[in-house]
Amino acid sequence: MSYCVRLRCSEVEWEDLLADWSDDYPIQGVVEDHFGYQVFFASAATAEKFAAAHHSSVEFVPEQTHVWWGDWQPLLVGERFFLCPPDRDDPTPPGRLRLAMIGANVFGGGEHQTTQLCLELLEQVLRPGQTVLDIGTGTGILSAAARALGASTVWACDVEPAAVALAQQHALVWQGSANSVRPGTADLVVCNIHLAVMREILPDLLRLSAPLLLSGFLHDQIPELTTGLTVLAQRERDGWCAVWATASDAP
Repeated sequence: MSYCVRLRCSEVEWEDLLADWSDDYPIQGVVEDHFGYQVFFASAATAEKFAAAHHSSVEFVPEQTHVWWGDWQPLLVGERFFLCPPDRDDPTPPGRLRLAMIGANVFGGGEHQTTQLCLELLEQVLRPGQTVLDIGTGTGILSAAARALGASTVWACDVEPAAVALAQQHALVWQGSANSVRPGTADLVVCNIHLAVMREILPDLLRLSAPLLLSGFLHDQIPELTTGLTVLAQRERDGWCAVWATASDAP
């Protein structure tokens, strides 16, 4: 079972809230509707805490079904990927790699701009045979993409048990975070996570001594996120951004 908190706010208010949240609120997924946003949690206690913190504008609603998945259509992302709900039999277009959009309340189904931007950069920068580390893997879609592109090994982690269970089919997954990883473990680190968490874990990401593919932040947040980094490539869509970067003092 998952739990939904309905947040009634504008897109601008939502982006401000998202930037300010910390990992006090581990989110499974978000759906935008006509009234605002539905924010999903695996834990009733976390959902209640979130609802209490936003008591003036939210309503707590238990949610057990994920009906919106039935309305999703296949997507072409970048030059290489074909994202398709797992229960559809649409043929994969020639030259495309098929990725199943996993039907669960875990972020990373492929519909959000940040995930798509990561996929577009990943197909440009990943080299076959590399080892990839996926921090905050969510559904594991980026891990699946890395394997499809020829990564020899994909490691992934997430603090949410539901995400760990989903991502296990795509990568070697553990429940935890980047602070338990040794430098030199990976050739490329991918991390698509919202700004509040990124602020906390960026020192650990830099400690890994590998190129970083980062997303989950807005255009005006790029200067903060890239301090101490050399940006090698950048993509933007609808105000959201993704960058491929290395530490400025990297050889």
